[in-house]
Amino acid sequence: MELKVCKNCRRLFKYIYGPELCQDCAKLKQNEEKDPKNKESKSTLKSMFREEEEKYEQVKDYIMDNPKATIVQIAEANDIAPTKLFEWIRDDRLEFSEDSQNAWFECANCGTKIKSGRLCNRCKIK
Repeated sequence: MELKVCKNCRRLFKYIYGPELCQDCAKLKQNEEKDPKNKESKSTLKSMFREEEEKYEQVKDYIMDNPKATIVQIAEANDIAPTKLFEWIRDDRLEFSEDSQNAWFECANCGTKIKSGRLCNRCKIK
């Protein structure tokens, strides 16, 4: 767990995984997903965050359709910076496939190859 700045309201919060949103903004996002016509949640979630989440969903769908695509191919096909893809991978939102073992990260603690995140499962448990 680490401290991050909420992408929507810019407040500090304890980040675990998923979108970089504080608990309040995450609830707003859930409400918006449940009821897309709800004007209250749309007005409070900033368009920049909404655009990033739409891009994330687009990338996720692309990866599902093209599981062997490289970071460069994914970035070019979805018009997104590779650094953003690496950020999502490090945040455990996306992961490398079994076929792309050359691209896997290393655990920050023990050096074991991992598909996403910063720590392997063994180090997360410790």
